[in-house]
Amino acid sequence: MYRFFYLLAIILVTILCLYINAPWWAPALAAAVLALLFPVWRRKGFWLAFMAGMLVWGLYAGFLHLDSEGRLTDRLAITFGVGNGWGLVVVTALWGGITAGLGGWFGASLRKAFEREQLVDANE
Repeated sequence: MYRFFYLLAIILVTILCLYINAPWWAPALAAAVLALLFPVWRRKGFWLAFMAGMLVWGLYAGFLHLDSEGRLTDRLAITFGVGNGWGLVVVTALWGGITAGLGGWFGASLRKAFEREQLVDANE
């Protein structure tokens, strides 16, 4: 059940970061903090945050593409050599997913390190 709340929390925080025009790396920090709070494994910490980040960034980039009728994304896609605007939307979604996923993985790894440190201190 906590995995669902972890996924939902990352989706909501990423939406909030996009709404307040936070930097592109802000969802990674949020995913790291949430992975510290929720007891997720490192693999789940990455994949759940990756899915949430990819979903939100993909929907947001797709909305911007449709809202501007592809004017901006088609021009930027040529600049980056992606092909068309939808290719840039996919690349943006992947980038957002990887960023949030690495943040979630870092947070889960940090929580595991703290747990091991507490076990060592308890055994002494």
